[in-house]
This record gives sequence, structure tokens and C-alpha cells, in this order.
Amino acid sequence: MRVGGIIDISTKDIPNKSTMVIFTVGCNLSCGFCHNKYLLHEGVGRDIDVPELIEQIKSNMLVSGVSISGGEPTLQKDLLELCKEIMSVGKYLSIDTNGTNPEDITKLLPYINRIALDLKGPFNNKRLAKITGTQVDSNLIIETFTIVNNYKNVDFEIRTTYAENLMKPNDVDKIILFLRKNRFRGSFVLQQYQYSEGVGEEHKQKFQKPEHITLLNILKPYRNMELPFQIYLRDEIIGYSIINKLYEYLDD
Repeated sequence: MRVGGIIDISTKDIPNKSTMVIFTVGCNLSCGFCHNKYLLHEGVGRDIDVPELIEQIKSNMLVSGVSISGGEPTLQKDLLELCKEIMSVGKYLSIDTNGTNPEDITKLLPYINRIALDLKGPFNNKRLAKITGTQVDSNLIIETFTIVNNYKNVDFEIRTTYAENLMKPNDVDKIILFLRKNRFRGSFVLQQYQYSEGVGEEHKQKFQKPEHITLLNILKPYRNMELPFQIYLRDEIIGYSIINKLYEYLDD
């Protein structure tokens, strides 16, 4: 497996779990706002075989979970083998994915505990191409969504990063209404885009960090709407909060 980096312990990647994070190299999208863009560069990282990774995981007694992120992990040919081995170790396992490889996700489901689907925008090929810098077949992402949503044995999070000059409030509306119509059973997280060195200096002025109030206003219509899933906001002001409680606090 081609690995671009490992974080020994994180408290941010899986809610309520201390987590070891493995970053795989390579992605089939070219999102300008990606904060792990270095993982797309040729020659980045090193090849680590599955037994070596398992030994690192087993020796890390401080974590109860493992998150495999990227890049796009499903591009790694030995990902399934790694997931099976992590399952045998007894760690809670989460996979980050952009959802474009539904066949691979289907094979992984019996061996993982959680899927975090990084949904770049609404299920519209033209919008996704604009946001990701790549021609994307939205039907593949819908297929991944349907497969995971129907598989009740894994936790399911969908998250969308909101960058000004790229995303529109209507994009978020379309996503939430799709999830409502299709009885999404997990949690949806709207994330505030924030510049980091991983985005790259050449993209620094291209995307703007949305204000806290902008994100609140986007989500406000859904505060009292009956939905089969929970909506969360993640930004620099409140951290990570479910919107129902957030608006209750603001009303007091």
C-alpha cells in the first residue's frame, strides 16, 4: 500500500474515538481546495506492506480506532486485505471515500465499521466537474450512497466542505433534499473550508473561508424540519455541533 503519512493519534477523525489515521497516496479527483494535495504528487510516500501496517496498529495502545483516508483509499489494490486484518485486530475501522468506486466499497463493507463519504457537491455532473476539476459520473456516487445506506451494519457520515467562490447555498439545499428523499440514515456534516498549507499557495486566493453566520443561514431552514438524519456544522467557531442544539443555544 502506498502511504503518504500516518498520524499516530487523532481525536478529530472519528467522533468519540482516539484514532490512528493512515493517509493513502493518489486520487481520481483534482479538487482545488483539497488540504491533502501533496498526496497527488508523483513519488510521494512509500510502499508499506499490510503486515507492517498491522504491527504499527497493534503497537499503538492509545487508539481504539483506525481511519484510512487520502487521497482516495479505494485506489489501493490491497485495501481489502488491510481492512480484513484490522478487523481481526479488533479496532474500529473507518474509511474516507469520494464515492466514485461503488464496487470496491461493496467488498469492504463486511470488514469496516464506518464510511465517511466526502460528497463534493450535489448529484449533478456539471456541478461536480466544476467543484472537483474532474469529469465525474454522479451515478457512481449515488450507487455508493445507496449501497452503504442500505447496509445497516456500518455507521454512515456524509460531509460536504463549503468554500466561498465555489459552492452555493443551493448546492447544500439540493444535497439535503436528496438525502431526505432517499431516507439517509446517518449524519450530514457541513464543513467550513479553511486554508491550510496543503491546499497550496497557488490556490490561496481562489477559495474563501465562509463566515460562521453564512453557514448558519444556509442550515437554518432545516433546524425544525423532520428529517431521518442529523445535521452537524463543523467550523472554527463552534467546532462540531448538531444544528438543533446550536440554534437552541442561539435562541436563549
